[in-house]
Amino acid sequence: MTIKYVNNLGKVTIDDSIITNIAVSTVMKSYGVVGLASASAKDGIYQLLGVNNMQKGVTVKRLDNGTIDINISLFLKYGVRIPVVCQNIIENVKYNIEKSLNVRVSNVNIFVQGINR
Repeated sequence: MTIKYVNNLGKVTIDDSIITNIAVSTVMKSYGVVGLASASAKDGIYQLLGVNNMQKGVTVKRLDNGTIDINISLFLKYGVRIPVVCQNIIENVKYNIEKSLNVRVSNVNIFVQGINR
């Protein structure tokens, strides 16, 4: 799926991977985040993703009303206040995507898969 803007000068097409990259960048700059997580296909166990695979920790779903939902799986540092850190991530991801791409984000869902020391 893509986002398309058309005006009298031409057409702009933005791929969903751009939305994912903005979300990954925002999450990794957030306090208390160790990294993004992905489920192992054979075990169903979540593992910490390396730098090259971070996009697997974020999924983008386009809704019928033109908005998007973003799901983020991550690991947090031990000792952080989970609700506070997650609320900050939600607000920052939503703000950065809406500001950068002019697309409305209806939900940002955070799935904390583990705590690392």
